[in-house]
Amino acid sequence: MGSMDDVSCKRAALEGCHPGDDGRDVALSNLAVSLYRRFHMEWKVDDMNEAITLHRAALELRPPGHPQRLWSLNRLAVCCSVGHDNQGVVADLEEAITLGRAVLKLCPPGDHNRGQYLHNLAHYLRQRFVKKVKMHDLNEAIGLYRVALELRPSGHPERSSSLHGLALCFWFRYSNRGAFADLEEAITLGRAAVELRPPGHYDRATSLYNLAYNLRRRFKKQAGMHNLDEAIELHREALALRPSGHPRRFLSLQELAICLLDRYDNQGSGAPPTRAFLVVPNVFAPSVVASGQHFNDPGQAEQGLFTKVYCYPIQQDLNEAITLHRYVLQLRPAGHASHPSYLHDLALSLIERFRDKAIVDDLDEAISLEQNALELSAPGDPSYDASKDSLATYVQMKISAQVSQVSPTRSVVPKMKLSIMSFLRPSKAASRELDSKTCKSSSTLCDLDAQKSSIARSRHCMSFLWLDGGDSGWRDKARRWCIFA
Repeated sequence: MGSMDDVSCKRAALEGCHPGDDGRDVALSNLAVSLYRRFHMEWKVDDMNEAITLHRAALELRPPGHPQRLWSLNRLAVCCSVGHDNQGVVADLEEAITLGRAVLKLCPPGDHNRGQYLHNLAHYLRQRFVKKVKMHDLNEAIGLYRVALELRPSGHPERSSSLHGLALCFWFRYSNRGAFADLEEAITLGRAAVELRPPGHYDRATSLYNLAYNLRRRFKKQAGMHNLDEAIELHREALALRPSGHPRRFLSLQELAICLLDRYDNQGSGAPPTRAFLVVPNVFAPSVVASGQHFNDPGQAEQGLFTKVYCYPIQQDLNEAITLHRYVLQLRPAGHASHPSYLHDLALSLIERFRDKAIVDDLDEAISLEQNALELSAPGDPSYDASKDSLATYVQMKISAQVSQVSPTRSVVPKMKLSIMSFLRPSKAASRELDSKTCKSSSTLCDLDAQKSSIARSRHCMSFLWLDGGDSGWRDKARRWCIFA
């Protein structure tokens, strides 16, 4: 029976059971359960809201002492928790915690469901920690997960869930306190969860992703390349389990790109004498960036074939990281809250390749990406300052590189002072002005006075000195940010 047919059937049964009739509590609960199931297939918030309302009504008909009161308390707690996850209403989470505690009071030691109820309350407290960052919630959750694991020994079908939840708690505590032992515990528990979620398990991708995430954090702490290599392999497997259309695919793409960039940064830029294949299957996209070029072959991807490109092993990591960052942007397009941050991430990768290979197109694209990021964000946004500072650096690199083409000897080139604050947040017209008047014309580059006057005459140069209502601090900063070539 389909979800719609099941909901319709249960709704008809409830309509035939009037207030005061025996069995109305059962009819209310049955419809609530059907709506809950449909919500997890169609993700319609109205279904979850109605399920919560129905469970509350059923609970009123099951007062203290009723044999089904514990069941109703637990189902309502679960629905409130899921409702909070999808709508962020703190009151729903608080209600879930209150209900979860009431469930445990009614569930005696030895009850076969006690492990599940302990796990659920630990989950709710972990959710509240994420929201309010109260360490007592996290410590209580850790204690509850440990007791739940004792009631879910090896071979229990739900043991992996408690291992996973406990691993997350230790990761959160490590993030807040910095105790390396907590990170080690998170990794140990994460490995155990992965072992209990073999290929085909519906939550394997989540456990792979979390373990890889923690291994990269250990790499940052200990600089052991084996941690990073393992994290990359785990992220690849998780990505393969999150195909196009998966709601968390972008997370795997993003983390894999970061890991590859970390490995590139820690292996040096000198290319070894041998070459390697960069092989990209259709799990990615039909476009791959390698050796500074774009390779497009949609036909191969559609046929399930591979794109094979020669490149040096170290460079392969960087090229793949750039490709993955591009895919993340496709999944988080303009209008998404995180789009400016992902623009910045792609720009950072392109700058790494520019520094290694001096591909001017990479520098130009990085400048354009940071400009777009600034246009889509505002002071105070998480990525605003990073994009602003990066853009200043990239423009400086652009002008310095162009001036160095005139003469490699600094003594030959007169000292040139150019304000670059005008390029921090220019309009599209300003971008074209920079390209045509300062970057692409060799005759202008040979005339440094022409370059200075070209930029100085720009209305964007002076207008930028009056950012934030003409604050003098910004004007002073603009005058100090200059280039000497």
